Amino acid sequence: MLNNKFIFIADLHLSSSETVKLDVFLRFLKRCSENRNHLFILGDLFDYWVGDDDIDNQLHQRILPALNELTSSGAKLSIMRGNRDFLIGEHFSALTGAHILSDPHLFNLDGQRTLLSHGDQWCTDDKEYQSIRSLIRTDQWSHNFLKLSLPERHDHAKTYRRKSDALKKTKDLEIMDVSVETVEDAFKIYNCQRIIHGHTHRHAHHKHLIDDQIRERFVLSDWSDQGQALTFTGSDYSDEFFS
Repeated sequence: MLNNKFIFIADLHLSSSETVKLDVFLRFLKRCSENRNHLFILGDLFDYWVGDDDIDNQLHQRILPALNELTSSGAKLSIMRGNRDFLIGEHFSALTGAHILSDPHLFNLDGQRTLLSHGDQWCTDDKEYQSIRSLIRTDQWSHNFLKLSLPERHDHAKTYRRKSDALKKTKDLEIMDVSVETVEDAFKIYNCQRIIHGHTHRHAHHKHLIDDQIRERFVLSDWSDQGQALTFTGSDYSDEFFS
């Protein structure tokens, strides 16, 4: 009997301007369309998402049906909201067949307690980012934002992206990484053997010594020059890069 495959990706930042990346992703979805596969997208599938009512644009008209085709094939799809697409909601889930995960999310992967996260809440050394994050993740902020027209929401999102990109250039790279202390606290709080997360774009396989035990942390790459997927089949795992 073939083992189930658990596939993890993050930080695709899909946009209408990057057609090559979109084509790579759509081909990748077809490869995942088997009923033994479970695809996890751990945040920032989109460059930004301004609400579930924004589904009639050209980009979303290609992505959402492709995700629905994946789940209709029998494959499972779980999506976690990232810092760029935290407004993904239940209507998106209904249109795609995706299960929306809380962040963080704990589950059993081949007998190992595994914690999944987008990862941005662990970048606790970046005080400015955490302050903004705590503001825009409130129900009141989301309510007010979703009352705006779609063109207004798109304008706000583009402006925020420009400001965010400019601000990143002024910050030390280490500040924008996850805090090792905060991550190690997560290992203890959730009593997990493994963490898988994205957000930092720093693809790596870290080992942490927690309570005299080695714990593993996998950091997913962003999709820029190439795509990356981390796949677990039983106790074996592999990294795949493709373009």
